[in-house]
Amino acid sequence: MASDGNFAPGTGRPKIPARAYYPVLGTGLAANINADFMTVIVPLWALTLGATPAQIGIMIGARSFLPFLLAIHGGVLMDRLGTRRMMLVFTLVSTALVPLYPLSPWFPALVALQMMTGLLGNLAWIGAQTLIARMCRGDPHYLGMFSFASRVGSIGAPTLIGLIWDLTGYWGAFAACTLAGLALFACTALVPHWAENQGREPRPQPAAAAGPRWRDLVPSLADYKEVLALLALPAVALGIAIALLRHTPSTIQASFYIIYLREIGLQATVIGALISCAEVTGAFGSLLAAPLMRRFPAHWILVVFTMLTIAMMALTPLLGGIIALLGAAQFLRGSAHGLLHPATFSVISRALDGENQARGVALRTTGNRLGAVVLPIVMGFIAEAVGVAASFVIIGGGLLAIVAVIAVMVARTEAFAGR
Repeated sequence: MASDGNFAPGTGRPKIPARAYYPVLGTGLAANINADFMTVIVPLWALTLGATPAQIGIMIGARSFLPFLLAIHGGVLMDRLGTRRMMLVFTLVSTALVPLYPLSPWFPALVALQMMTGLLGNLAWIGAQTLIARMCRGDPHYLGMFSFASRVGSIGAPTLIGLIWDLTGYWGAFAACTLAGLALFACTALVPHWAENQGREPRPQPAAAAGPRWRDLVPSLADYKEVLALLALPAVALGIAIALLRHTPSTIQASFYIIYLREIGLQATVIGALISCAEVTGAFGSLLAAPLMRRFPAHWILVVFTMLTIAMMALTPLLGGIIALLGAAQFLRGSAHGLLHPATFSVISRALDGENQARGVALRTTGNRLGAVVLPIVMGFIAEAVGVAASFVIIGGGLLAIVAVIAVMVARTEAFAGR
């Protein structure tokens, strides 16, 4: 049990030294800016090279493939060898790969680059979340501030990198991505060595953590079994399920939402504004997690707001193309989506000890990536069969039914009783 000296007076929150807290917030901000930059310019570069829609789809999907397979292994490495140390490696290698994009105008090479930068970028993001989770011990206030800081970058980053592309071309855009990667590396380097030890001065590290061994770098079936065993904890199982479901509307937004709005005649500027609306409200929604979790049971917050974010996306074709209604739906969806990130993060983090924080984040990321890989394929087949508009209702109804089943299971689970 930590002593009272480790908590801020009158708040019950852990005390986090500023020289550790702000660099970690910087890692969240820089990681999201870097990811958003790449999300925008890779399709633009592919179009410049004359790639087909199918090739572009493969390139985009490739970015999530390796994170789905190896996020758990990356989390184990960070728990075993040190989060900060591994983040520095992941970020440096990923940044070094970015300038190869304009030098590799071949589809197989670009797919390989997407797989590698997608993996390393996701592992760096896992590391940033692990650092804040260890320092704040799952406190939703700090996790909300981290989520807010990371989302602030998503508000302006797509517009900024688009402007850089228009003014300087692909070389300038990829140079900006390289600078964003270096900023993430610098923020990580500024995090004190002792920060991941819950914001306190370091304890002696076990001999196994003194230096990496080659066998540590190879994925181990035993490690995967150990991480998946965490799902036996009800709070972790609920958090992972919610993390997967919470991410599905964002996956739809990045694909069929845009296609549908173009089909009904909306201009790209309007579509961009609707997406930005969700990003802005998501940033502020993340700040609501802590006060709500003080007043209501965390598990019901996860269930209710997951239903809300899915429902608002599923309603899209029923809103008649009325911009005000589409904007209101995005406002509600973005707010719920933003709130769910720190809330889910907190529920999982509090259920795990300090030695398993990276594993918990990696397990959540695996769930996210699973949805990102599977959902577009399923929705694509449904859209071809019955139309894009109907696919929203069918997919949304199916996802809401899954959440309803989860709600029944939560109500019947003794671990959540009385909370």
